[in-house]
Amino acid sequence: MIENMARSRPVAETLPLGLSGLNFLQHFFLVAAFFVSPLIFFTNLTRNPYITQICALNISISIALTLWMFQNYGELRKLKTVLNLPMLFWTLIIFISWGYAFFRHVKFFRPSVFNEGLNHEIFWVINCVGAFFIGVASIRNQEEAGEDVNIWAWAGFSVTWGSLWFLFPLMRSPNSPATDIAALVWNGYGAFLWALGVGCCVYLSFKRRAIDYLHLALTVGFLASVYGVLQYFNFEFIWPHALNPYGGRAVSTFGNPNFLSSYNVVLLPFCVVLWARSKGGARYWYGICALTLEAGLLCSLTRSSWLGAFVAVSFLFFSKGFIRLLRKEIRLFGLFFGVGFAVFILWPHSLLSAGYHPSVLGRLEEVDTLLKPGPTKQAYSPWHQRVMIWTCAWLMAKDNPLTGQGFGLFELFYPFYQGPVLRATPFYWNLRTHANNAHNEALEVLSQTGLLGLGLFIWVWVVFFRFARDFTNQEEDSLQNLWVSAGAAGVLGMLADNLLNVSLHFAVPAFLFWWVVGSCVGNGRVNFSKANEGKNKKNIWVFISVLGLCVWMIGRWSCVWEREVHYFSGFKLARQGDMAGAINQLEISKHWGPPEVNAIYELGNAYARSGFFRRAEKNYQAALDSNAGYDEIFFNKGAIEANHLNDIVDAINNFRVSWLINPLLKDVYNSLGALYLRDPLKYLSPALDLLSYGVKVFPQDSGFWNNLGYLETLNKNYPEAVSDYQRALQINPNLTAARKNLEVLTHFRP
Repeated sequence: MIENMARSRPVAETLPLGLSGLNFLQHFFLVAAFFVSPLIFFTNLTRNPYITQICALNISISIALTLWMFQNYGELRKLKTVLNLPMLFWTLIIFISWGYAFFRHVKFFRPSVFNEGLNHEIFWVINCVGAFFIGVASIRNQEEAGEDVNIWAWAGFSVTWGSLWFLFPLMRSPNSPATDIAALVWNGYGAFLWALGVGCCVYLSFKRRAIDYLHLALTVGFLASVYGVLQYFNFEFIWPHALNPYGGRAVSTFGNPNFLSSYNVVLLPFCVVLWARSKGGARYWYGICALTLEAGLLCSLTRSSWLGAFVAVSFLFFSKGFIRLLRKEIRLFGLFFGVGFAVFILWPHSLLSAGYHPSVLGRLEEVDTLLKPGPTKQAYSPWHQRVMIWTCAWLMAKDNPLTGQGFGLFELFYPFYQGPVLRATPFYWNLRTHANNAHNEALEVLSQTGLLGLGLFIWVWVVFFRFARDFTNQEEDSLQNLWVSAGAAGVLGMLADNLLNVSLHFAVPAFLFWWVVGSCVGNGRVNFSKANEGKNKKNIWVFISVLGLCVWMIGRWSCVWEREVHYFSGFKLARQGDMAGAINQLEISKHWGPPEVNAIYELGNAYARSGFFRRAEKNYQAALDSNAGYDEIFFNKGAIEANHLNDIVDAINNFRVSWLINPLLKDVYNSLGALYLRDPLKYLSPALDLLSYGVKVFPQDSGFWNNLGYLETLNKNYPEAVSDYQRALQINPNLTAARKNLEVLTHFRP
């Protein structure tokens, strides 16, 4: 092993070892996965701002895996690790829980169970398992080619390429129409910078080793963190306006501060190890990178990631090899960690927002509201909203303890558990949310795959950390030992982060996480010398299967990108009042598919606003087939059926489901109550349930009290009816209907 990470050999001498034919293509798409996906970012192209990142990442992974399989299908033993068996069983329970959920739930839910589950199965297979094996392959390629890295080339590229973006405001294209997709994507100067960046990264990482891709990821973390720091201090030089969707928290290029922060959590231990292991000028650069990653973490204001970073760096001190490095220069190490701690303590508040913009210490002091003795008078939404989500996750697991609700189906079924929780606990009324994930990885796994899944999930990490323990217990400070120590630290930090976060379920941070897992266990020794007769015959079917899967993935993710672009185009046209143009773009979006609930729902709305009510109803149903967890879709479908299609029975059923999901929606009380009152004797019991709860949620609505009094009269509960009418008149003394009802009841009741 070469001790100095900054040491390098002339490129001309080593280039033939790394790049030739398909190797180059595979390497190119891995560079796209590591470099382009986290940094490319559009604000006016898709409604989900990071959809281009997701599509680019999955297409890049699929192509890279296909090319690797084409070259190595006869040597799949190269991918053998201690985690293969646990991950195989974990993957099996993922598919089993999904399949069981399809048949377990009523027929109505099956289309959305299939659609939502499929999306998450794809994420697991490509974005996670695919990334894992890419990590295994890259670390084993490193064993054959050494570890030397030209750190100054990476540093020069980071500073130069990042600085060139400061000229982007001068070269930015003018605003384009919503339907001109090419103009929204294309910018000449931006294209030049991306071509330059990709070309340089391909050249700098041409050996295709784990250490090269790690430096590529560190470059991404450095650039994204610098940009995040500038945003945090209200200096935006890429877009015409400041990006502030999270109240003073920097989003950088990741679109969400929680994703940038988790990405940095995984990288930070590697950066610390490389700093400790380097000498001379290289140490300065790694030190700058480490502090920059820390600054990006702080600018995200993500406390769960701060916890994750603390856990990750603390884990390094269990590595005997790392401790050996510390003892050599204890004062220098003390200074390094002291500077990092000072940055944390002294970091100022954000200048991005004129409203809520706490400092780092201010974010920590907010937690003090939970520690004060006595009853909590006011909900602290970051905590109590999670408690509500965890409660629902527990209830989901309790309903089917063995296999859960089905992998990937948390978002689909969560609203049906949140509704009853809201009805039972008014404290949570202001915390209602449409949760995509459980915000706790253990409950995430338990709620979706049950005790079987949780047991296998724990098995994966027990095996992983037992493997890492063997390396951390070695005092040798070789790159191999320290790589596993740093990787295990980053993995543990990410898992700690995801006790309160959801970043493991989003493309870019999940890709880096699983790549690190693979690169760690890829350090295990595999015996390649044993004969494997007939291996080509066996593995060619694996190759054909993976090839078919990856080709399908490439097509699918290309369609997803087209779908999202046309959806957002139609969304913008609808907001501008151009309903014909909106319908055209949304129909194109639907044609591209795969089905997506928001895009189809928007098409239903466009048809409803244009007076095409049958088409609106059809598309609302298609949206529910995509994801049946949205109360507003049920409500709009019911409104169309009640007011325009005269389908009262279906309208009542859809309003009921909308109320079940969201008992806080006032319109559903008005609409469903009106239908019940058309035939009050037939619907007396459900009408009483509806309005009895309605007056709790909206106690100042005199109409609700009057209608409840009328229903109590029909139910012959006269004292309650009188009380309800009196309450209505207290709120609105001019409510004639309540006054007449009270007079009639007073004078003529039995």
